[in-house]
Amino acid sequence: MSEALSYKPQKGEKIGEEYFVMSPSANPKHGMVIANLVWKFRDHLEKLGIKKCKVFSDTIDVHFEDGSYVIPDVSIICDIENIKRDGFYGVPKLVVEVISPSSIKHDTERKFKLYEEQGVPEFWLVDYNTKSVTQCILENSKYKKEIYVLLDEYEFKLLNDKDKEIYTTKFKTFEDLEIDLKDVFE
Repeated sequence: MSEALSYKPQKGEKIGEEYFVMSPSANPKHGMVIANLVWKFRDHLEKLGIKKCKVFSDTIDVHFEDGSYVIPDVSIICDIENIKRDGFYGVPKLVVEVISPSSIKHDTERKFKLYEEQGVPEFWLVDYNTKSVTQCILENSKYKKEIYVLLDEYEFKLLNDKDKEIYTTKFKTFEDLEIDLKDVFE
């Protein structure tokens, strides 16, 4: 009986036939980025009056048709009727993975491939160490990548004049929301 009471389920993900145990997030920057994005997405959906879509942090399992399931750091789900007690069954409209040193390969390779194969329309890789967002938009079943980086004053000064003219910290995403990297990495 004492064994049953001390049981702690491990948070994990399954991609194909492999199971991956997730480690707890120890870096406050990781959590801050997630919180900032959830707030931005929820605020935007509220302003537009979009009630059919919900924003989740890393609290929902996403189950795909192939039997894989993952726990994205942030997801926007619009087929809310497919949310069951044990998670969401379907394809989110947008998924964000915040890269940690221990999850680089998992997020940039395994999950990238999974999301592409399952048809997730938009997927982000967010790196708080480099203050960058790689926005992947699905086109013809393949992700097209755009990379946005928040430069500090010194780094900006190192750019040539042409690059300074085109440098931006802002980009458009789901439902024409404009994201400013300053808000993501504050």
